[in-house]
Amino acid sequence: MRKRIITGLILAALLIPITVLNHPLWMFNIFQFVMILFVIMGSIEMLNMYEKEKPIKIAVKIIIIILALLTYMNIGGLIEPLNPITLPGLNLITLTLNPIVIIALVTIILLSLLVFIDDFSGADVGKALTIINYVGLGAASVTILRFLGVRFIVYVAIISVFTDVFAYFFGMKFGKHKMAPRISPKKSWEGAIAGTFFGTLSASLFALFYGVIFQSNGFLGDVFNPLDYRTIFDNFTTLSNQPLHIQALIIVPITLIGSVGAQVGDLVASKFKRTYHIKDFGNIFPGHGGVLDRFDSILFIGLIFLSIFIVITQFYPLV
Repeated sequence: MRKRIITGLILAALLIPITVLNHPLWMFNIFQFVMILFVIMGSIEMLNMYEKEKPIKIAVKIIIIILALLTYMNIGGLIEPLNPITLPGLNLITLTLNPIVIIALVTIILLSLLVFIDDFSGADVGKALTIINYVGLGAASVTILRFLGVRFIVYVAIISVFTDVFAYFFGMKFGKHKMAPRISPKKSWEGAIAGTFFGTLSASLFALFYGVIFQSNGFLGDVFNPLDYRTIFDNFTTLSNQPLHIQALIIVPITLIGSVGAQVGDLVASKFKRTYHIKDFGNIFPGHGGVLDRFDSILFIGLIFLSIFIVITQFYPLV
C-alpha cells in the first residue's frame, strides 16, 4: 500500500501540470506526446498479454502499434462533429481524415495479414481490433476532452477517482453481495452502488457549479476557469443557456452513466487479465501495474463521453 501511495503521488505531481496547464507554445504538445507514448505502451502491454496464448511476430506487432497510432492521430476527424470553434487556438497535431477512411484502412490491412502471415488467424484480427479501438480510440477520446477544455478532463477524473475510492472503502466495510465473482471477487454490489452515488454526486456538483468552485479571479481561477464559465456546458453547447435545474436534468444522468462506465471499464480490464492469467498489464508503475491498469476506467469514460457529447452538439450546437 505504501508503494502504491508513493507512486500515485509521483504520478499526480507529473501528470497534473501536463494535463491542466494551458501554455500556448509547448504544454499541449507535451500532453499529446504523453498520450502518444500511452498508445504505444498500452498497445505493447496488450500484445504481451495476448502472447500468453501464442507468440506474435514482431512485424505484426509493429503493424498493430502503427494502426493504433493512426487511429489516435485521426482525432481531428473525430473532433469535427464536436464543433472545432470550441477548441482553443493551440496546435493539436492530427491526421484529419474521415473516420470511415481510417476504419476501412485498418480493416483492409488486418484482413490482408490473414493472407500474408501464416499463423495470423481470424481470432487475431479480433485481438488487433481490440487493441486499436480500446487503446487508440480510447486515448483519442481523452485527448479530445482535454482539448475541448480542462474542465472536461477534470470532470472525468473526478468521476473515476471518487467512484473507485468510495466503491473500494464501502465494499471493504459493507460488501456482502459479490458483483462479478468470476471476474473480480473483491467487488461487491454495495461498493458499486456507493461508488456510483458518490461519483455521480461529486462530479455533477463540479459540472453544475464549475464557475462557483473556480472563479476567474479566485484561487487557481486563471488555470481552471480564465474565461469565467458557469457550468461545464459553457462555450460548448446552447444547453448552457438553460436554467441550472434543466442542465442538471442532463448532467446528472450523463455523470451517472460515466460512473457506471468507469466500473465496467475496470471490470473489462480485470476480465482481460483473468482470461490470460496475468496479475497486471505491466509493471511500469510500482504498486499500480501498467498504464492500462492505472487508466482503464478513464479510457472507458472517455469513449462513452465522446459519443454522448457528439450527440449533444448535434442537437444543441453552439452555433
